Amino acid sequence: MFECDESLFLLLNHCFDTPFFTWLFKYITQLGNGWTQIFLLTPILFFFSREKFRGHFVAIVLTALTSGVVVTVTKVAVDRPRPPEVFAERGEHIHIPGRVPVSRSFPSGHTQTAFATAGYLCFLYPVQAPMLLALAALVGLSRIALGVHFPLDVLAGALIGFSFAVMGFRLNMARLRRRAG
Repeated sequence: MFECDESLFLLLNHCFDTPFFTWLFKYITQLGNGWTQIFLLTPILFFFSREKFRGHFVAIVLTALTSGVVVTVTKVAVDRPRPPEVFAERGEHIHIPGRVPVSRSFPSGHTQTAFATAGYLCFLYPVQAPMLLALAALVGLSRIALGVHFPLDVLAGALIGFSFAVMGFRLNMARLRRRAG
C-alpha cells in the first residue's frame, strides 16, 4: 500500500511542480492553518450571521482542536517520515519549495483542520458545501504539491477532520436545543 501511496505522491508532486502552482498552493495551504481560519472565520461569521457566530464559533474551534489532538497522537504513534526524508534516502528528486515541518507525516494536520472546519460549515451553510469541501480538498492537495505529505496522510487527515465535524455539529446542535427548550 505504501508503494502505491509513494507512486501517487511522485505523480502529483511532479505534476504541480510549476511556478504558478507553487505560488497558488503556498497560499491555499494556509487555509489549513488554525490561526488563519480564526482570522478569516471570525469576521465572516460575526458580520454575516451573528446568531450563527454566537451559537457555533466556539464549537467549530473545539471541533478543529479536538480532531487536532487525535492527529498529533496519531503522528507520534505511527511515526511515518515525511516525503523529503523518504525520497532523500533513495536519491529521488521531489518538489519542496518551502521548509519541511519537523513533525511526522501521518496524518496531515492542515488537511484535518481544513476538513474539520469546512465539514462543520457545510452543516451550517449547505448551499456552500461543494465550495467548502473543494477548498478543503485543495488544502490536502497543496500538502502533496508542496512535498510535505503523502496522499494517505491527506486522506487520513480529511477523514479525521470530517468525522469530528459531524460529531461536533451534532453535539453542539443538541446543546443548543437543550438550551432553547
